[in-house]
Amino acid sequence: MIKKKKTKKLLSENRVQAGERVRLEGLVADLSQSRDNLGVKIQRQADELKIKNGQLRNGIKKQIKSEKQIRIGATLIRKKELEIIKQREELLHVTRVGKLAEFVSSLAHEISQPLTAILSYAQAAQRMLADREPELQKILSYIINDDQRATDVIQRLRSLLKKTVPEMKPLDINAVVNETVMLIATDAAVRNDVLKIELESNLPLVRGDRIQLQQVLLNLISNSFDALESVQGIREILIRTSRKDTHTITVSIKDSGCGIPAQNITKLFTRFFTSKPDGLGMGLSISRSIVEAHGGRLGVENNSGRGATFYFTIPIGAKGV
Repeated sequence: MIKKKKTKKLLSENRVQAGERVRLEGLVADLSQSRDNLGVKIQRQADELKIKNGQLRNGIKKQIKSEKQIRIGATLIRKKELEIIKQREELLHVTRVGKLAEFVSSLAHEISQPLTAILSYAQAAQRMLADREPELQKILSYIINDDQRATDVIQRLRSLLKKTVPEMKPLDINAVVNETVMLIATDAAVRNDVLKIELESNLPLVRGDRIQLQQVLLNLISNSFDALESVQGIREILIRTSRKDTHTITVSIKDSGCGIPAQNITKLFTRFFTSKPDGLGMGLSISRSIVEAHGGRLGVENNSGRGATFYFTIPIGAKGV
């Protein structure tokens, strides 16, 4: 009887334990499911955060890009404004230069009239004193010669300033150099500068406009004059012509002046660039245009010792522009 009771008690306890295990297994399963659901939820929220973070980053990038574009746009606008201001100044500068050329041309015309009168008076005095007063005759001949030289200078100056269509024809480049040197010989003497020329003989003719090529030479020689102003010792300008090759002639103007700062060499032929306080910044730009129109090239380099050398090439028998 006692044994049956114990057996019933054990069975009852086993059922309780089995029930507890089932309940515990159910709780474990529920916890596992909850954990899986929580993991999915966390992953979903993480993905959403990642998307929002990406959208935020893209928004920031777009804003930065937009601000950068605004800054670039503002910079471009400012640059354009400066270009417009510069172009306006250049236009005013060109207008002033044009007015100056008109004034000089008018002045040359006015000067030519008294020169003609002086020549007439001197020639009349020569006729009146024929075979008499040899010393006076000599003085009068000096006056007539200098008057004629001054007249030639004025005529060449007026030719340079005249608005004419370029006259392209065969030219002796050595003759062009000699005529140009005559124009500025007096100026060189006043400055105590020494002008030397070394012209290669038997050079073939080139095809070009005499006045324009003289304009180039005058400008380059004038620059050499300016370079010699602050120089002590030897003040010399050497003008040389030579045969570069079978198709090209080179004309160079070498001076013993102050030379050209390295940072200025690339800017020299730019319109309105000048290192002179009273410079116009037009001469070298115009000279380059003339030389290139003749099919040549204009350049410059500092000498190994002192000073600089400007040079330009011109093809033999170049076709007209």
